Amino acid sequence: MFFNRKQLKLFKGVRERTWYQQERLRTPYRRQYYKVLNRYFKEFANKVEIAYQTRSQIMLDMELRKQADKLKLILTTLYRTVGYAFKDYALGRFFSKDFDDDFEEQLAAFVALNTGVWVGEIDETTRKRLAKVIDNSYANGLSVDETGVALRNTVIGMGVYRANLISRTEVHRVAGFANETVAENMKINGTVKEWVSIQDERTRITHSFAAGQRVALDQPFIVGGERLKYPGDPMGSAGETINCRCAAIYITPDFL
Repeated sequence: MFFNRKQLKLFKGVRERTWYQQERLRTPYRRQYYKVLNRYFKEFANKVEIAYQTRSQIMLDMELRKQADKLKLILTTLYRTVGYAFKDYALGRFFSKDFDDDFEEQLAAFVALNTGVWVGEIDETTRKRLAKVIDNSYANGLSVDETGVALRNTVIGMGVYRANLISRTEVHRVAGFANETVAENMKINGTVKEWVSIQDERTRITHSFAAGQRVALDQPFIVGGERLKYPGDPMGSAGETINCRCAAIYITPDFL
């Protein structure tokens, strides 16, 4: 992840190799958390069905709150596990400098922001979709059991999409955060960062254009007209961050 200008000239393909190294580190976490999230949504669906079939709106509301807390715990674990893995990766590529207290504080703020966004959005979306299913069931004269099954199927359908989206996007997002945070904490004057994109049919056009863009460490990249600190920056729009696969490399001014 960290190189100097001389190294970039000496080692051809260093950008591609760095991207693939980071991708190999991200891949098992994506797979792991896809399984965890997929299982979570299936259990969620079963609980919703049972709660509705008790004919109690209170039970359904309680179950939704419990599941929101459970999702928050899963996301917190994802962010912390991947965050520290990429912190160690970045330090291993550079030299041994420990700043666990600073990193922990910054990671905690990142976790609080992103878990809140995802849990709030999923909870709101789920409630709206379940309310629509219940209204349609009343209108079509479905029984309580039939409505419970419809609710369950709705959550499962959401879950397949959400599990894949969250695992891919958030593993990448927290990896980018950890790389950037390590670079910032090194405080090496003259460090610049470069946007690295793998050019294939899956790469969005704005990220293809961003490839090779270099900026000072304390400045954002300009990608699709947006200001992103690093690939996957949560301050960016969904259109520029969801399912992003890009990486950043950090270039120091001299040999260390």
